[in-house]
Amino acid sequence: MNCEAARRAIGADPALSTAELEAHLQSCAACSQFREEMRALDAQIRRALERPPDIAPRQVRRERQPWQRWAMAASAVLASFAVLGVWLLRPSDTLAREVVAHVQKEPESWFATQHVSAKEIAHALGGAGVALDLTSEHIMYAQSCWFRGHYVPHLVVQTATGPATVLILRHEHVTARRSFHEAGMSGVIVPAEQGSIAVLARGNEDLGQLAGEMQQDVHWLPER
Repeated sequence: MNCEAARRAIGADPALSTAELEAHLQSCAACSQFREEMRALDAQIRRALERPPDIAPRQVRRERQPWQRWAMAASAVLASFAVLGVWLLRPSDTLAREVVAHVQKEPESWFATQHVSAKEIAHALGGAGVALDLTSEHIMYAQSCWFRGHYVPHLVVQTATGPATVLILRHEHVTARRSFHEAGMSGVIVPAEQGSIAVLARGNEDLGQLAGEMQQDVHWLPER
């Protein structure tokens, strides 16, 4: 189960618990937090719907008008759609979080000191059907990593300002450039011919130039 399927299931029923969903939540903090927020919101909606009508003080005991009760319940429902929309209508935010989480799981990639061989680069790129106009002298780390149901090239490129991580995401499509800052890292996700490219660095680096170069250097081959 991927994040999109998990959040769709949680949005439909926050109380849902299946073996497949629970397995995904154990390895995805973002989706786990989403379920907690949706369950809390669902509880608020239930309390709003079950709240007994208010009774006016003194001699006049007039129940709250039905339209008022419906308005209160509707506002709670609208709030739930607003929260759900933040997660489902901005997939690039979710993608950025998962890219950061993936890089955090491989901290050793930042500290590579030797250039990888052309064979290692070919192995990292081949599974995704990608070629790269970048010589091995610029690449310090190259792995083929499992990400959102597919193997993707995970590279660390040495730049003038330090190492930068590049993930070539053939199956993740974005419509526009998306910059982000999270967990002490800055990054950008840019659209590409056959998917997208994510570039990250530690600190507050300007990665626009490197992202543009990667858009030019990546060549998309028939996928194996």
